[in-house]
Amino acid sequence: MLYSLIFFGLLVQRNVQAQNEIGNDVDELQVIINPNTTTIQKPAGDQVSIVCTVRGYNKDKPGVLWKTHGGLDRTGNVEIKKLDEYTLALVIRNSTIEDSGVYTCRAQIGDKIVTNSVDIVIFEDLVFAEKQLNYGEVLATTSVNVSCEVTAKQSNVVTYWTRHEKKIRLGDKFQTYKGGALLEIRNYQPDEDAGQYTCEVFHVPSGASTSRTITLGTISENNLVACQLMCNAFCAEAQNQFKPFAK
Repeated sequence: MLYSLIFFGLLVQRNVQAQNEIGNDVDELQVIINPNTTTIQKPAGDQVSIVCTVRGYNKDKPGVLWKTHGGLDRTGNVEIKKLDEYTLALVIRNSTIEDSGVYTCRAQIGDKIVTNSVDIVIFEDLVFAEKQLNYGEVLATTSVNVSCEVTAKQSNVVTYWTRHEKKIRLGDKFQTYKGGALLEIRNYQPDEDAGQYTCEVFHVPSGASTSRTITLGTISENNLVACQLMCNAFCAEAQNQFKPFAK
């Protein structure tokens, strides 16, 4: 009887010890994503490859899977490859901006679940369709169109125009078309409208942006306009400084 109690006590002790070892292993369960980063940015068309590895547990094989909002098959570009029982690769071939999103690797052993995520951002290269940057002499009273159209889908692009670092206000003189990509200057006056027009283009889904400056008018016309701007700025500053004395 005594031997039975001793044997039973040893058996219970070993069982508790084994359960503690399993619990410790599960607590140490890790999900590691390579490359080791929180955000991956790639231009559209590039291939994206990431690998999820489960570490810290060797007694049972973990359940491992990749997931993302909307499902991995929403674009048809994602491929999952099982490298071994602990490693799962995710490959995006011929990536598009629709493949952008947070991708999560999930590992599970029993009730223990561990995840790790990476944010993949696919952006379109913003290439200007029109290459001309200097228009030279422009006839007075004509309407001039300058373009900042890009090859990206127009509905995903926002364009802002400035002239000599000041935002262009739309009205009788200026109008924009094609979502802001085309700027029209009406009743062009060389001594007033010559100068530099800058567009800033933003690709909303990816956050990519680009800009360029277009010059209208001859060198002498641009110099004249630059002098007028300097004089106006100087006069405005002087007027503000002398306002207290005018009272």
